[in-house]
Amino acid sequence: MPLRLIPLPRPRREAGLCWTVPAPAGIGEGDDGLAPERSGLRLFEDGQEIGPGHARHDDIRTQGAGRFSHWGEQIYLSCATPGSRADRHRYTALVDPAAHSGRLAVLAAAAAVDPAGLDSEQRYAWGERLFETFVPDVKLPEWGRSFFHDAELIADYERFDTANYRSLDRKLVLREMLKLALRQPGELAECGVFRGASAYLAAKAIAEAPGERRLHLFDSFAGLSAPGATDGGFWRAGALACGQAEVAANLGPYAGRAVFHPGWIPERFAEAADQRFCFLHLDVDLYQPTHDALEFFHPRMVPGAVILCDDYGFDTCPGARRAMDEFFAGRPEPVLHLPTGQGVVVLCPASLEQKHES
Repeated sequence: MPLRLIPLPRPRREAGLCWTVPAPAGIGEGDDGLAPERSGLRLFEDGQEIGPGHARHDDIRTQGAGRFSHWGEQIYLSCATPGSRADRHRYTALVDPAAHSGRLAVLAAAAAVDPAGLDSEQRYAWGERLFETFVPDVKLPEWGRSFFHDAELIADYERFDTANYRSLDRKLVLREMLKLALRQPGELAECGVFRGASAYLAAKAIAEAPGERRLHLFDSFAGLSAPGATDGGFWRAGALACGQAEVAANLGPYAGRAVFHPGWIPERFAEAADQRFCFLHLDVDLYQPTHDALEFFHPRMVPGAVILCDDYGFDTCPGARRAMDEFFAGRPEPVLHLPTGQGVVVLCPASLEQKHES
């Protein structure tokens, strides 16, 4: 069956910015609760494609701007022309039998949209639909988060990566947790340094704060150790290797605040045994080094100190999460699971008085 355009009858106002027309015969099945993106309908207003489709009806009523939904035997639509009424425009539906698979419908509709004609929220809505088409088990967060406009954060991030921004939100959490930790006395430590992106933020924070704190960096600088039985199958020994000289260069003007302790965890911990710490960043991905770091640093943390585990909420790092959960089981403070995938603990005096039972 070839592509075909079907004229629609004059819309009738439903509520707010929403108008309805009956779905013509032969247009294919509409969406329903069991198949919310079944329809392959594409909608045109005076010859210009509008959308996104599959929109929530409340969004059509309150936001309009071309959103529509083919639901059951009705088409719920909104006028894409600002300040106009849908009954003053001509609407046609494009039926593509091959596009009724859902994914093809979304791709075809997105290809016909001119992003220049959309506002930022509309572009995000289209991006969300495309993302859900390929990754249906992951949900994007809310549109309009201000940290995407944080020029300093993005500049610091782009010192290390411009290929993707997958850990930008985690770097924001790290930066904000440092503000909390630096209200307390003590040094800072990181276990698992990789190229130094997190270390850069930590060294920068202490350089801009009063005093002469240091950042203690513990890493093999030869990649991960061999994963154990609790670590799953994602990681391999030697992954994430980066040499100490490269990390030192990456720290730039803040390298003088860093103290390097190269070696496998926990071999070099004794060098910091007489220190007290207000902040510990764990990014070692695996059970054993996470466990060993908690065993060493926890008794040396000051009240109000922050432990931030970068790997806590990732399916690829089950060992790191297990080590955190086991260590803090029975202790006063919980491990807070953040939507970024990190886990955070703020130490209280009662926890520091407890002895960890191995």
